[in-house]
Amino acid sequence: MRMILASGLLLATFGGAAVAADKVQIGDKGIFPESLTSTADGTLIVGSVGTGQIYKAAPGATTAESWIAPATDGPAAVLGVYADEKNGNLWACYSDLALFSGAGKGSILRSYELSSGALKTTVPLGDGTFCNDIATAADGTAFIADTAGSQVFKVAPGASSAEVLVKDEALASVDGLSFAPDGALYLNGVSTNKLFRLAMNADGSAGALTELTLSQEIKGPDGMRFGDDGVLYLAENAAGRVSAVTFDGDTANIKVVEEGGWDMPVAVTKNGSTLWVLESKFSKMGGNEDPGTFYAYPVALQ
Repeated sequence: MRMILASGLLLATFGGAAVAADKVQIGDKGIFPESLTSTADGTLIVGSVGTGQIYKAAPGATTAESWIAPATDGPAAVLGVYADEKNGNLWACYSDLALFSGAGKGSILRSYELSSGALKTTVPLGDGTFCNDIATAADGTAFIADTAGSQVFKVAPGASSAEVLVKDEALASVDGLSFAPDGALYLNGVSTNKLFRLAMNADGSAGALTELTLSQEIKGPDGMRFGDDGVLYLAENAAGRVSAVTFDGDTANIKVVEEGGWDMPVAVTKNGSTLWVLESKFSKMGGNEDPGTFYAYPVALQ
């Protein structure tokens, strides 16, 4: 998510992709969704900044219905959501948008039972933090991007507190993060328009942090996820597009999947041969213009 909040058939330029026929409506009004995740059966799960709810769409459904109610304490907005299907967890970031105007509550990370939505753990991240996205390792350890603190936390399975994995000025505005098939953690800076690779040591500590050379510029890199094809799919909210990223050493090769069709796409998830793209419409948040209905759009990857 950017720190400053500011349909039909669309042809793509990556592998002959095109937006598929059926989109999924997220709730009703005032949703302003920020993140989505999926499970192997095609279920979509979406977090809402506007309502503080978490929504879920069953496979094939055309509407994501309210599933997890707003939290009764702490920050209200739901940002990153991540389904760790292997370990049965849904992780969610709760953050306060007022933080970037000089006030606001510290973030809270929560985990829920993926099968039922029942609350499992609550992990306060401390004053001045802005939890924005989550990725998990094979053992269930959660890794959390703190956009305000230029750092990444980690939370061990069953833990009720977080520890700092890495803190570095280079990670200013750190937002999206995702584990590559080889175990390295990839990160982006939503305001700095950068991509990074963080090597992970065998003991779970952070290794070398490398800024990657980009084959072309990216604008507002937000949510990103590796697909089962080894490609990193990236939402560029400031450019209104989604890109596919492959790697050659320390070079990130950027190819546009679709450009110009969305109002601030903030998140992606790949399910089978479909890439789901979440449109936030944050450009209309707090203004007089009716943002209308919110959708996740499917892009068929060929």
